[in-house]
Amino acid sequence: MATTNSSQSISVPLPIFDGSNYDLWEKKMMTLFESQNLTDNIVGKGLTDNIVEKGLKKPTNISILEEAQQKEVTKQKDASALYLIQQSLAIKIFPRISEASTAKQAWGTLRKEFRGDSERAFEKKRGDAETKQGYVEATYGAAMEGDWKRMVTYYQEHCQEHIEYFSSPVTDTWDTVLHLAIHSKEEKPLKDLLEIMKKRELPLTTETEILKKKNKFGNTALHEATIYGNYKAVILLVERCPELLSIPNEFGETPLFTAAGFAKTEIVEYLIRHNPEQCVDDNGRLLPTHSKRSVPSGDDLSILSAAIIGQKFALLLLELDKSLANLKDKNQISTLQLLAEMPAAFESGFPMGIFERLIHCCLPVKRHHEVKSQVQTWCPENKRDLESGRGRNSGDPGSFSERNQRGGILKNLKVPEGCWLERIWNQKRKHVFALEFAKSLIKEDDSFKRVTKTEEEQETRAQTSQNTPVLSSLTTKKEIPLFTATRRGIEKIVELIIRLHPHAIDQRDEMNRSILDVAVMYRQEKIFDIVKEKKIPFARMRRVVDISGNTLLHHVADMIKNSGVTKPGPALQLQEELKWFERVQDVIPSYYVPLLNKDGKTAKECFEIAHEEQLNKAQIWIKETSQSCSTVAALVATVVFAAAYTVPGGSDEKGKPIFINSPYFLIFTVSDVVSLASSLTSLVVFLSLLTSPFELQEFHISLPRKLIVGFSFLFFSVLTTMLSFGATILILIQTERRLTTLLLSIASFLPVLIFGILQFRLYVSFMGSTFNILKKNWKLIHRS
Repeated sequence: MATTNSSQSISVPLPIFDGSNYDLWEKKMMTLFESQNLTDNIVGKGLTDNIVEKGLKKPTNISILEEAQQKEVTKQKDASALYLIQQSLAIKIFPRISEASTAKQAWGTLRKEFRGDSERAFEKKRGDAETKQGYVEATYGAAMEGDWKRMVTYYQEHCQEHIEYFSSPVTDTWDTVLHLAIHSKEEKPLKDLLEIMKKRELPLTTETEILKKKNKFGNTALHEATIYGNYKAVILLVERCPELLSIPNEFGETPLFTAAGFAKTEIVEYLIRHNPEQCVDDNGRLLPTHSKRSVPSGDDLSILSAAIIGQKFALLLLELDKSLANLKDKNQISTLQLLAEMPAAFESGFPMGIFERLIHCCLPVKRHHEVKSQVQTWCPENKRDLESGRGRNSGDPGSFSERNQRGGILKNLKVPEGCWLERIWNQKRKHVFALEFAKSLIKEDDSFKRVTKTEEEQETRAQTSQNTPVLSSLTTKKEIPLFTATRRGIEKIVELIIRLHPHAIDQRDEMNRSILDVAVMYRQEKIFDIVKEKKIPFARMRRVVDISGNTLLHHVADMIKNSGVTKPGPALQLQEELKWFERVQDVIPSYYVPLLNKDGKTAKECFEIAHEEQLNKAQIWIKETSQSCSTVAALVATVVFAAAYTVPGGSDEKGKPIFINSPYFLIFTVSDVVSLASSLTSLVVFLSLLTSPFELQEFHISLPRKLIVGFSFLFFSVLTTMLSFGATILILIQTERRLTTLLLSIASFLPVLIFGILQFRLYVSFMGSTFNILKKNWKLIHRS
């Protein structure tokens, strides 16, 4: 709609007022009135009023005719202004001014009713904001204090007016009140909130939208319930809205996926058993939405892999759906390969002391046959069995839950939660189930199917390895779980793979390396022994040469992959490396020892170059150790030598010791002499160490043997010195008080005990290395 200016013939569009944004409409209309010269009719001024307003005198000689003409012009303009106002109003607003006879009346009516509507809207909005802020503070504050009753009461009082509060976020991560109720780990808060919603008799779509509300991470209330293990909350939510089971979060994880990832076994069981149409297909296999993360740009992590990352082992899911074992992520990493990267999940990768290991062996834990029998009571042969509810008493949720296992074992032992015994039991349970889980995965893994080479592959490999004495008999593959387990030192997985798939031991990687090469590179002695026991494949693998021309002995030089160093001190570590080199050299054919790789180096040359830095550190360490120990030995020798000439109690005028007849004097004399001899011997040994040649081969036997001899004599000299000191005190006090004798004995042996504790690991390492060398030499002597 538009009007036309008669003087300029310009079409002017009319702004339409529909009841909102009055202030903006008023400004547009005033601009329009000014352009049409109609402003006077709106504000109520005549022509003469404008003249006076501009500072001119009001004319007094206006004729009656002119005045009449002026009134007629004013009346026409007023009609035009009124017409414009009427045409600019929406149909629903026009009745408000239908009785106005002038433009001024119509304008005034509109201004009176609608002017300031933006201020009122702002005040209303501000009031709503203050109410909303109060709701957020009241809800989150009660949840943080754990006062769930107060939180529910607040909703009972306010939800009648604000049902949207149920779907409104109350935290920075967009959690709703339903999310917070889950965190209570109780049933009542969520149940009470759902009852409030039920009393409102909301439409089904509205209630469903509230239950499906997600937080910042895309988690619904059901996601949170599975993560926190709120079993009762899961039941309430699933019964209220079964569709929640199929809703993924931002990471593509359904509630069943998160339940498995957080090892909530009883929840996994409930979801599959009571909602099979949402979880499994007609063959009893998990639906694709649950078996993998469903985000297009995600990592395609499988449900079993998610459980393994958290060191939880979903045996129940694997028993339900065997095909899960062969699912791989976008990097083609299988579940078994991921498990093989986690040595801490197995007993061999978990360090324990002697006492802890003893307790670990004694604690009972359910074995696989018990687990399997329970799994078979609920795992569906088909979807119909689940829907009919057969197979297990549904009133016993999660019979194989962690809680019930603990209640059946540790509770009977009256062991409080969180104590060290429970920690050991949890570790053993994890080790046992990891082993059984690995066994099930190995049985189902397709990567162990034997693949033979085609003639074309044989020719290709022959061309690339024509200078090598031995060719592989199997297809080259990317690192498989067997190699991963070998690299990580998980001998249990290696044993299971070789036992269940014997041909797998012959597999090679892309560098034509065998499992034996990997075991040598990563210093995995136990796996080396496992392979060595397999006579036929071991005879082949010890002659393997990789595509770089490296023999088995060349791999000993690889320091970067050396993960098996356990000895303290650079000298002992270097000795361990030399022993490992010698051990590998003993198993390969003698004519392989001088072979050159593609860099033109023998295995010994590679070993010397790789261990040059370690040799320098070992030389410095053994020099500093020898200097320190020789200083201590000299100090002990000085003390005991002086004590020999200042006998306790002194001597008589003939030079005879006064307490020569005391039994403690004999102890003093013998201890002093032995201590002097030991300290001087130790001093000589450490001095000889300082003057020894620090060549690489000297660290194999000679230098460690001297070091252990020096340590032994030094330790013994300190022990006898303190014994001599104790005897001296007993001679001087000449008392028969047993308590005094006991305290003096403790004081005498305390420094020795502390010295022994501090140096125990180093001393035992030296003794172990020396014993192994002597044992080996003894066998060689007997063979000869």
